[in-house]
Amino acid sequence: IGQAFPYMPIANPGWMFPEYSFGIRDERMQEMVDEVRDMGAEVVVVLSHNGFDVDKKMASRVSGIDVILSGHTHDALPEPVLVNETIIVASGSNGKFVSRVDLDVRDGRMMGFKHKLIPIFSDVITPDAQVAALIDEQRAPYINELTEMIGQSESLLYRRGN
Repeated sequence: IGQAFPYMPIANPGWMFPEYSFGIRDERMQEMVDEVRDMGAEVVVVLSHNGFDVDKKMASRVSGIDVILSGHTHDALPEPVLVNETIIVASGSNGKFVSRVDLDVRDGRMMGFKHKLIPIFSDVITPDAQVAALIDEQRAPYINELTEMIGQSESLLYRRGN
């Protein structure tokens, strides 16, 4: 089940998405969870862009969600947070971490899980040649601005783009 940021009208002007409405709708989420369970789902995973605090509140009010993969607030939690019977996994932002979650599901019920927050060390991963070339191509027209020195301290030089 997907869940979008409920405060969209605060973060963006309403004219940008007039056909949509947003808000915290725990009753609707409960209906969705019940619907997929009735269809035979043994595990319910919510891919959320609510933010960690809103996800914790939702997990306390909506029953039947096994896992919430939480986004928006960029939290990187070393261990999932358990709210009632829901585990909430937050993997950070900008590709700094990847979470691995192994679920033990038996007889239509989650019996346990294992989780690992895996750091991604970009300096030890060989860049994809095509992606690196595309990035270089897109940056090329702005390279002077990106490397312009804009200030310095006694021991550090600050450059845009670094």
